[in-house]
Amino acid sequence: MKLPWLAGDEKFLIWSTSALEFVDRERPDSENFALINTSYDLQLIDRFDEFGFPVGNQTITDRQKLTQFLRAINAGSEKPEYVIIDIHFVDSSAFDDELAAELNRMDNVILSAHISEFGELEKPLFEKINYGISDYLIGNVFDGIYKYQLIYQDSLKLLPLKVYDAINECDSKKFGPLVQIGSRLTMNNFIMNYRVLQKDVYDLEAGFNPANLGEILFLTEEDIQDFTANKIVIIGDFFENDMHETVLEITAGPLILLNALLTIQYGDTVVNIWFLLLVAAAYVFLGYLAFVEGDVIKLYINKLPVKNLAKYLAGFASYFIMLTILSIITYWLFNIHINVFFIAIAFYVIDQISSHLLYRKT
Repeated sequence: MKLPWLAGDEKFLIWSTSALEFVDRERPDSENFALINTSYDLQLIDRFDEFGFPVGNQTITDRQKLTQFLRAINAGSEKPEYVIIDIHFVDSSAFDDELAAELNRMDNVILSAHISEFGELEKPLFEKINYGISDYLIGNVFDGIYKYQLIYQDSLKLLPLKVYDAINECDSKKFGPLVQIGSRLTMNNFIMNYRVLQKDVYDLEAGFNPANLGEILFLTEEDIQDFTANKIVIIGDFFENDMHETVLEITAGPLILLNALLTIQYGDTVVNIWFLLLVAAAYVFLGYLAFVEGDVIKLYINKLPVKNLAKYLAGFASYFIMLTILSIITYWLFNIHINVFFIAIAFYVIDQISSHLLYRKT
């Protein structure tokens, strides 16, 4: 459960159980959020090689427009509840001083930081501004985003958790594979519920249509302030260059951050005494089979005239099936999926070793 990634064979299990949940999903009130899209508001800056020599140009989010938008917010008396800026501020531009001035005027703003390919934290260039890691899955060896991680390396909180802590004035802490959020315990790596889907971004009736940064600047400062007042404002690329494969669809990065925050807010993933008792009882039963009785399906397969390979596959399949049933139960009761593939391998290996050491009949 604490693994930050899934085996490929588990994707169908996650997809099928999650799809049933999404049919009756509880979508939050869109009036509590203001989404600002930066996909089409870009500017050119110089690109430099590793020795500092110019090698052409690169595109970044238009920081002049972003500065104007934040200035309009800062001029109002009613501020947003929180401002999340999911933009990678790494390279400098001519408008950074003005942007930094507006960011410093905001008490409830957070910027995105990233983990480099070398495992190092890449902080935004605005050093005095609060930031949080916005990488959606750290340590993934498969394609796609299926699990979300709350705290990286025991101390670095990911952006949604930092926002939740700030809004609710709490300090979440990690204990092994668990994270204490207020009075609740949750898994550090979990499969989130997507309450807001990418298709909601395109659906006018859903109310989650992002306003393009360039277009919203045509409004008066008063209208911008009314649009953002007392809301969680999320600024980022919702359509073009920050798209990721998730459980059901291709989803924008800022929308993944929003859904991670909603998963925390709604307390979707719950670790309590009943969850621990259920998992412990299941593991005791599987351990009993592995050490004492032996694999159930394999005992029946051995009586049939089949090849040894089929017997071994059947032996693994029985543990896989039982753990799959356990994962479905824990998902429906506690919204927690279990990494069945690797645990099934572990129990099957124990089964084989114990059968030889104890001379158990197989």
